[in-house]
Amino acid sequence: MKCVPSEISPVNLDALREDYAFTPDLDELAAGLAVWSHPSRLRIFALLDHVEQMCVCDLASVLGLSVSAVSQNLAKMRAQRLVQYRREAQTLYYALTDHPLNAVLRQAVRDARDAAAE
Repeated sequence: MKCVPSEISPVNLDALREDYAFTPDLDELAAGLAVWSHPSRLRIFALLDHVEQMCVCDLASVLGLSVSAVSQNLAKMRAQRLVQYRREAQTLYYALTDHPLNAVLRQAVRDARDAAAE
């Protein structure tokens, strides 16, 4: 396909190239969204959103996943600061953070469940 000459001046194209060459904010957003693209992590999110906090063993039990699988998924979520934990002796209790992506996902989950209920 042949490109039609742009209506944007070459000077403006150069400025746009410069502006979009380094986009750490968008890179961080993409990484956070990628974390939520896995079904198990979405289920963990929905459950933590419902109960506020839960230990790894209980998450695994409710979701029918191994403790190892839940731990690995939580580690990916924690790396993006989407969940936090508190330790009580040997037990880790996880909760959602106030990360802006969690608010967006919370609404998306509600919308999806509302649409499924119709």
